[in-house]
Amino acid sequence: MTDEYMKARKAGERTYKEKIAGGQFPFLPALDDILAESGTLSQQPLGLMEIPVELIAGTKTIARQNSFSPDFMPLLDADTEFAMKWSNLYQAQMREGFNTPIKVYEYLHRFYVLEGNKRVSVSRFLDMPVIMADVIRIIPSQEILSKHPVYDEFLSFYRAVPIYDIVCTKPGSYEEIAAFAGRDLSEPWPSEAVRDLQSGYWHFARVTRELQTKISDMTMGDAFLVYLRIFRRDAIRTVSNQEVGKRVKSIKKELYTAQNKDKVSLVESSHEALHAGSLIDKAEKLMTGPGSLVSKVLPDLTYSLKNPLKAAFIYNRMPEESEWIYNHEMGRIRLERAYGGMVKTKMLIEGVSQEKDACDDFSEAVNKAVTWGADVIFAPSVRQSTDALRAAIRYKDVKFLNCSVNLANQAVRTYYAKLYEVKFLAGIVAGAAAAADGTHRISYFSDYPIYGTIAAINAFAIGAAMVDPKVTVTLDWAGRQDNNWWRSTVEQGIHVISAVDSTHTADGSNVYGVCYLEKAAPGEGTDASGEYKVTNLAAPIWKWGNLYEIITRTILDGTYHAKAVDKKDQATNYWWGMASGVVDIKLSDDVPSYTRQLVDILKGDIINGSLNPFDRVLVSQKGVERSAEDAPLTSMDIIEMDWLNENIIGEIPAKEALTDDGKETVSISGVKK
Repeated sequence: MTDEYMKARKAGERTYKEKIAGGQFPFLPALDDILAESGTLSQQPLGLMEIPVELIAGTKTIARQNSFSPDFMPLLDADTEFAMKWSNLYQAQMREGFNTPIKVYEYLHRFYVLEGNKRVSVSRFLDMPVIMADVIRIIPSQEILSKHPVYDEFLSFYRAVPIYDIVCTKPGSYEEIAAFAGRDLSEPWPSEAVRDLQSGYWHFARVTRELQTKISDMTMGDAFLVYLRIFRRDAIRTVSNQEVGKRVKSIKKELYTAQNKDKVSLVESSHEALHAGSLIDKAEKLMTGPGSLVSKVLPDLTYSLKNPLKAAFIYNRMPEESEWIYNHEMGRIRLERAYGGMVKTKMLIEGVSQEKDACDDFSEAVNKAVTWGADVIFAPSVRQSTDALRAAIRYKDVKFLNCSVNLANQAVRTYYAKLYEVKFLAGIVAGAAAAADGTHRISYFSDYPIYGTIAAINAFAIGAAMVDPKVTVTLDWAGRQDNNWWRSTVEQGIHVISAVDSTHTADGSNVYGVCYLEKAAPGEGTDASGEYKVTNLAAPIWKWGNLYEIITRTILDGTYHAKAVDKKDQATNYWWGMASGVVDIKLSDDVPSYTRQLVDILKGDIINGSLNPFDRVLVSQKGVERSAEDAPLTSMDIIEMDWLNENIIGEIPAKEALTDDGKETVSISGVKK
């Protein structure tokens, strides 16, 4: 009897006792038990292959179930025939290795042993990564597959890329991995492409093993996807373990954040950001002077007229071509004017190299900004988020912020506005107009179904219904392929519309905010075609200048990294609304006085915190989402809304129905339906 068997048995007994103490089953799970109520399932022989030992979850039958602890360590006494055979197999493995493959069944991305349980036990004891196996896959029923969409996606992945090692837990992960390799899952990959992906994964997994105890709440496949998002195709190309190690070390905080259940820390008021930790108040009590404690506590208090804080803004479109970028550009200009020389700003544009201050891509723009001396870089498009993350990993002394919400990147802070507050008030105006003209119909135009957008749509619909219970809101999407929202609105005879939120429109028309539309007399048209007269009623106003001033103030006064804001293993997201002066609503003189008074009252209630559009019974197209007895929706519930209010006509489009820009946007920040 080998000493190794005794060591293995001791480990098995320890696991056995831990399971018993925790009220859990203390032996190997048996696949026959798991499938007992599933009926007859089809089988698919996959042949001989190396399989990851860590994915072997149990035994096929109950015959050997009680001989092993759940981690495949032996439990039988040392004087048994079982112990002798285990020891002989251990010695054989040490001399020449196993020469006979085990036989296993695969079900839902886990293996169950029919023949070779002791060989698996020895392999686990020796920390062997793989073992040769003859594999038969058990195909789950459609009912089971519908409950395991990630495994359903894995089956498509495996048909294209026969790799078992990469285990992901989130829908869309395998498609995303394929995209980073420059491929899809529609057909088998060439053998060299399969080899490159597997090699890239193995390099990453080997280097990352030492972090496994700190990222135990995520699979190595999920961690690999985080790595891919940052280093892209470079992560697949074969590089040295030393280089992979450097990369993994540089993104440790991102891995820790990715596995955190509460990945994102929302900072929901500007006062919270400006006074986080009361650092300045504490610092004033400390001794000042060169080398003092003040200089250590507040290292950012170094800006002056002679040494201004430098903020670079990197745009992905020209301001005159995009309402969104135009508004951020107005915010940049206001920021520089606000601090009287204490802050200098610079505009850089990626992808249009023929223009002034333009660059071929985001990376070049960042390099120019850093050369200029940027202390902080703002990226106002959600599609810039991964580029910003990659740059932030490289330039650790520069602060990076991206205009998005609910993205779990610790190196890049995000910022966005509670647009749903303003949209609720806009819905009040639109509902009153739809009731007044007797149609009870509104057309609503949105861009992409990303985080925060659905809440804005629902808040608008709720506001409209509060003043017109008969109202319906017809929803359409700018990011949908072959979209012709304007023509559809006109053909349906809808007069009240909610269009783009910016008062600056790229086509120069008067179609923005909540409008009333009617056929124009010759020469009176104010839409882009000149066919319709547009009367503006209300417009949501983005005050990006205020937001940029507040964030910049936290850098100037040293509260940017206060513990109350900069939380361990969480991404920081500034999410501010009307109370912080980041968004507002502008009403035209054409809004009736009673409607105006109602909006003013409700606006005051939102600002003082006594009104939230979602603190009520909520009914979606599919039924009740929140009853009167339910707890209020959390801020994250609002951000991640994936349902539409009962009076909305339309749907949240699937990713496949969107334009290329739309697909890219929702891949990064799209709501999960």
